[in-house]
Amino acid sequence: MESHEVFTFVQKVPEGASMIGSRWVMGRKLMANGTMDKWKVQLVGRGDFKKPGDYNDITSPVNDCASIRLAFGRAARHNFDIAVLDIPTAFLGCPLHETLYMRLPDGEWPNPYAQTRPLVKINTTLYGIKQVNREYYEEVFDFIVDDLNLQASIAAPGVFFGGNLDEANRVLIPVYVHDILISGTVVFVASIAFRL
Repeated sequence: MESHEVFTFVQKVPEGASMIGSRWVMGRKLMANGTMDKWKVQLVGRGDFKKPGDYNDITSPVNDCASIRLAFGRAARHNFDIAVLDIPTAFLGCPLHETLYMRLPDGEWPNPYAQTRPLVKINTTLYGIKQVNREYYEEVFDFIVDDLNLQASIAAPGVFFGGNLDEANRVLIPVYVHDILISGTVVFVASIAFRL
């Protein structure tokens, strides 16, 4: 979280500012055979304490099975390569477009104000905040449309493509939260996967 600059320590919260709590969520990561691989811990914001008016839009489009079948069908028809990307820290890299403060849970924090439960201003999205999916989708949308020069589908807004889908040299990218599938020529798939 320090390397992603998720939050900044503050001494006090300005009057009238939105503030939420936070907590630790712990779980187990299992291997394919069902045995435990390791314990995981994650700091999440208590977005359930936010009131309407504290946030704007929280919805983001998701793909259906038809979009995935389309990508696989086109890949089989034109002998395309497929790359599947999972972005594990996706939600920690998007800027938060609202001012939000949070009280950290008990623990050892590099806190400059020597508070037992430090106060922080959240700079980027964080798991548990209601608008995290929307902020992430807008960041991905801007990158794919502006930087990669692809178009978003009107029928399925989570699907991006370049040119006419019937042409053999075009690309199709369905995005499902932080899982991205890229279907296209070897060169194009490699260049996009490298940039993402």
